[in-house]
This record gives sequence, structure tokens and C-alpha cells, in this order.
Amino acid sequence: MPTTRRVETLHSVDDIGEAQWSELTGAADIDADRRYLRFREHLEPGRNLLVTVRSSEALRGALHGALTTPATGLASNPFKLLGSEAMLRLDADGTDGGAEAVALRRRQRDLARGAAGQGAGDDEPNWLALARDIGSCFVVRGFDRSELFHAPDTEEAERERTARELVGGAQQAALAQGAGAVAFPFVPPGDHILTEALTAHGFRRGVVTGASSFVTDGCGSYEEYLGRLPSRRRRQYRSEEKRIEESGLLLREVNLIDEVDRISDLEAQTLAKHGGRPDPLTIARARTLLGSTMPDEVRVPAVEDDGRIIACALHLMGPRSSMFMAYGCDYAVEDRSTAYPWACFYRPVRTAIENGIGAVRLGLEGFEAKARRGAVVEPRVMWFWTPDAEALDRIGRLLELLQERNLPYLQKFAG
Repeated sequence: MPTTRRVETLHSVDDIGEAQWSELTGAADIDADRRYLRFREHLEPGRNLLVTVRSSEALRGALHGALTTPATGLASNPFKLLGSEAMLRLDADGTDGGAEAVALRRRQRDLARGAAGQGAGDDEPNWLALARDIGSCFVVRGFDRSELFHAPDTEEAERERTARELVGGAQQAALAQGAGAVAFPFVPPGDHILTEALTAHGFRRGVVTGASSFVTDGCGSYEEYLGRLPSRRRRQYRSEEKRIEESGLLLREVNLIDEVDRISDLEAQTLAKHGGRPDPLTIARARTLLGSTMPDEVRVPAVEDDGRIIACALHLMGPRSSMFMAYGCDYAVEDRSTAYPWACFYRPVRTAIENGIGAVRLGLEGFEAKARRGAVVEPRVMWFWTPDAEALDRIGRLLELLQERNLPYLQKFAG
């Protein structure tokens, strides 16, 4: 019988049987875990979409994402990334406050607003002008990268074909849902198959941010890992670990479900300190879902003072990497010693090495503190498409502007 191929749009990873999904993603990392993707579906306020390719009913590939709404968070909303002044990195090279900074802000604003910005008030955020002009966006992303899921042991030509079908399917799915754009905001530069498919389908691209990680692959011990670091980083590790070990604070891993209220409160405090308006109850519901569905993967290194958690971090341990999900801190406690680097960096590195895991992935942004302790920073490429030729050209020029600002900025953290 002739082989038949079909591109289909579904609305949840639950629309595919567990056995089929495991067969498709068995060789992938924790990002592709059905339970993690279900957790991501819970987080996103917009409608979830799952585009699949089947060949004679066998699942050959998939991509996963969600439509944006005004409530969609910064990392999942390309309009908020493209319109954010922070992405101009004005304070990174001394341009903030000068004539060049004024010109860069104006250029970003003009490209974001275009014809739709005529007569708009100065107080309208750039991202809102973009969303009003283009509409909702179908965003394909995971923890720190945008990727496709391919059947294992697939020849490269088949992977290339599947990638083209998935990207085209994403465009059609977005339009069918009434959206006006598709974005892959965090594509690793080395993903050549996805890059070629996006290029073929008319996407525009630019580097807007990056992701960082500690590479622990091949380290048989923590001392071996430290031995790979430059001497100044090695001294910092040992100095900060010694300080907290001698602080009198209790260092231990806690159960997420048992301590969910305190952990959520601390996470909310950290988000608020950085300008967010978090709801601890919403955070608690999300953390309860994660802790109940992935209990063996969740790790929460915590710092306690007199029986009370004063700082903690949330990590997910996968077969090949761990993912740093969140940090929480009680800012009313003045002496927290080096709780932040211990919970976010040092303890997870030890845990990864003990479990033979090759990387501790630290997510997007926050590069300085991570690179100072030896993290490797890699750019992420945003790819964007809309059927509106004028808007696509404008977004393309905006991406070029942001890449001009971000590539030198990210290079500062190389090595």
C-alpha cells in the first residue's frame, strides 16, 4: 500500500496516546516528557496547540506551543520580548541616558508600532501595539528552546521533510485559529534542520536573548568538575560553599508538596522584588501540579533558619539535563549567607554529577550571575512569521535591530 502522510492539529499532548508519545520522544530530554508538557499547558493562558505529522498512521514528528493572550508572560510572548526596552541592552555598554539611547528607543518604537501606531498615545506599550496590529501569535517553545520532536533513528532527509511539514502545519494551524503570526522564539543556532525549514517558509530571524547552562558531562566527581574551571571560578565556588556551610543555616532538600505554601510564598517574594505582581495561590496550584505529576524529577534544595525555609530553588531532573525552574527568598531575613548560589547553582551541579547528568540548564537571561560561576551562554534565535508582508518586513527589521544589540552583549559572557 502507498505511504500516506497527514499533518494534524490537536490541542493537548493528552490527545496522543502515552505509548505513542513515548515512542516518539523516548530519546529526548525532559523537555519532551508528556508530564512536563502537560504542566506547560497548565501555565499558558492561551489555547494550546500540538501539530503532528503521521506517516501511514505512525507518528513521525510533533511541535508544541500555545496562542498568546494579553496575559501571556514575557518569555512566551514574542511581542513583549520584541517591544521590551530591556532587550536593547542600553545599560550594558554605557549608552543608557545619551542621544544614542533615545534614538534606539525611538527606532524600536517606530518599528513596533508602524502604521498602526499613527495617533497612538505615547503611553501605549510597544508590545500592545504589535499585538493590536498583528493579532495573537502561535508560539512554539519549551523550557529554554524551541524545537521539533522527531521519531528516533530517522534519516536526515526524513527529518528535513518532517520539519518542513511541521512548520507549514504551524502556519496553517495559527491561521485556522484566527491568529496572525507564528514564532519560534528560542531556536538554538545549531539546529540546522529547523533553521532550514523556517527559512523555507519565509520566517524572519534575529537573536534577542540567550540560554545558559553548566556543563557537567563526563565529570566523575564534583572535584573533577571544579578542576575544569578557571582558578578564579574555582575559588569562588569553594569560598561561597564554605561560607554557607559555616553559617549555621540548615541545608537540605525538601519535598515540594509538603512545603508548597512556603515555597510558593518565597517564589512570589522574588517575583515581586523583580517587578512582577505574583499571586502565591496561583503559584501554589502550579507547583502542586508539578510535584504531584513529576515527584521523582522534582528537587528543591532549601536553606533553613531555626526550622523555617528562608530560601529555596526548584529544579527538574531529566535523563540528560536538569532545569532550573524558580528561586524563592525571604527578603526580610538579612543574613541569608550564600543561599542563592548554593540552591541555584552549587547543589544542582553536585546532584547532576552524582546522577550522571550532562548539564544543569539555567534558563534565559540573568547571565551575569550565572556566567560569573562558569555557566556557558548560548544565543537563542527568534524566528517570526506573519502573512502580512508589511508587518513581516517591519518585524524583520526590528529583529535585526535587536540582534545588533544582543550579539555583542551575549559575547561578553563567552568563556
